[in-house]
Amino acid sequence: VPAAAGRAVTARPSVRDGWGAVRGSTRARAALTVLLAAHTAMVAVMSMTPLHLQHVAGATAGGPGFLTVVGFTISLHVAGMYALSPVMGWSADRFGGGPTAVGGLVVLLAAVAFAGLGQGSITTVTIGLVLLGLGWSAATVAGSALLVEAVPPARRVTAQGLSDALMSGAGALGSLAAGLVMGWSGYGVLNVVMAVLVGGVAVHAGRALRGGHRTRG
Repeated sequence: VPAAAGRAVTARPSVRDGWGAVRGSTRARAALTVLLAAHTAMVAVMSMTPLHLQHVAGATAGGPGFLTVVGFTISLHVAGMYALSPVMGWSADRFGGGPTAVGGLVVLLAAVAFAGLGQGSITTVTIGLVLLGLGWSAATVAGSALLVEAVPPARRVTAQGLSDALMSGAGALGSLAAGLVMGWSGYGVLNVVMAVLVGGVAVHAGRALRGGHRTRG
């Protein structure tokens, strides 16, 4: 028997396979949309906040504490992103991935509202950044769980890889667009743009994920 005949031929899953699996499921498409919107909004606002805080700190305190202000704000933001990840996972398990993901988008809306409407206050912007991290965490943890749950087991790795790649691209584009919006219209308008994006996705995802089951029994 030829050696080739004795080996099982196993086709490696491709990115195209992952995309086909996501495209074929309404829930998977909604989950991917949630992930991309949440990541775009988070990166766009976070990347421009240090520049905005430099302006605010310079206008209100002569700028000597700028690095401390930015360091403290971004540290709280990163803590919001990761410190409560287990809680977000528990919420997705207990209440369902759909409600948790949409809830994360609602928190992101609150975040851009705080940061945009309170842009003249370092404290209010900091609160907005903390909420930005928390909303991103909830949307990302629950959205990822929804995505892999909605595709066949054989396509879960490629679907997650596709999601990670698209999120990285969305973050890069979001940061680039944020710089342009910031330069043209300022920090407040940037937050309005992100509110429109996140709000639209929240409505869409809420409809697409309605009636979904919990991620575990």
